[in-house]
Amino acid sequence: MRTFVCHEYGRVIVMHLKKGDLLLESITEGLKNEGVKNALLVSGIGSLRKLCMHGIKECTDTPSDYYYTVEAPVELGCLQGIVLDGVPHLHGVCSTPDGKTYVGHLEPGSEIQFLGELSFIEVPDMKLTRRLNEFGIGYIDNL
Repeated sequence: MRTFVCHEYGRVIVMHLKKGDLLLESITEGLKNEGVKNALLVSGIGSLRKLCMHGIKECTDTPSDYYYTVEAPVELGCLQGIVLDGVPHLHGVCSTPDGKTYVGHLEPGSEIQFLGELSFIEVPDMKLTRRLNEFGIGYIDNL
C-alpha cells in the first residue's frame, strides 16, 4: 500500500449536464476548460439513456475486461473517482427500471437523458500520475 497526502484544495466545480450530453466526454472537456488538472469527483448523479462501462472478467494477473452498453432508461445513483493530469478515472453504480444494477468503470459514449449533476474538488498540490505496473494496470504514483 502507498499513501499520498495533499495539503491544499482549490475550487469546487459543479457541472450540470443536459439531455444528449456525453457524460465522460463532457466531464473531460469541462475540466479542461476550467484548467483543472487534478481533482476528486465527490458527487455524481443523473439519468442516462445510454450507459457504457467495463469491469473485470477474471481474477488473473493480467487484465481481462468485459465491456457493455445499456441503451435504456438508466438511473445514475453514484459516480465517483479521481482526475489525474486532466484524465478522469470514474466508477459508477446505476440501475434500470427492470431492477438490474450495473457497476463499473465509466467508458466514453454514455449519454445523458434528462440531467447530470457532478461536483468536483480541485486539488492543486496533488502531484500524482498513473503508471502501468508489471501487469499492465495503471497505478497512482508521484510525478
